[in-house]
Amino acid sequence: MHGKYEICGAMPVRSEFRHADAVRLAERLANPAHVYFATDAVTHTLLLQVSGRLSETEQSETEDTLSQFAQKWARAGAVFSRNLYGDPSFLPIGLERHVELLTELDDLDQQVRAMRARQAWILARLERPA
Repeated sequence: MHGKYEICGAMPVRSEFRHADAVRLAERLANPAHVYFATDAVTHTLLLQVSGRLSETEQSETEDTLSQFAQKWARAGAVFSRNLYGDPSFLPIGLERHVELLTELDDLDQQVRAMRARQAWILARLERPA
């Protein structure tokens, strides 16, 4: 099944990174995806957007390709925005240790959100007249 898929974000890249490296990445990701990218030699940043109607296999291959690329060129972790069937999520990409820490931060954020929702529910129950 093919779903509307989009992933986008900005990744800090090593100083040796060149525009030609981004072109090679875009060529690997393109077809059937649409790829937009921009590079900034001053800030050493790659901006990337991949979108299209991709199968689950193609989505997985896209993310694997980005992860492999990041292992070679990223100088830090980055959080990319991912949207599948209108359902937004985040994908940490970059140096392995940074990805682990970003994932842990996301887990903690979800726990805090759940705790705050529970707290709001309890406070609402306390405010109701008996």
